[in-house]
Amino acid sequence: MIKCSFCEKPLICKACGRFFQPRHGETHVAVYQPDMAITCPDCQKQLICKACGFAYGEDEEDEEGSE
Repeated sequence: MIKCSFCEKPLICKACGRFFQPRHGETHVAVYQPDMAITCPDCQKQLICKACGFAYGEDEEDEEGSE
């Protein structure tokens, strides 16, 4: 089971409620590099931890545009 790199609880997608199960090895590695954008393999939405709300690959351009 993969744990959230922020809160260390089981990584469950906030959008669909399924455990994050990467289909490719590089996606598994990307979980530990929080600046990389990751999508849920089940629902194809941005991966956000259901437990703590940490968004994997938060788009910095969106944050800058909202100022």
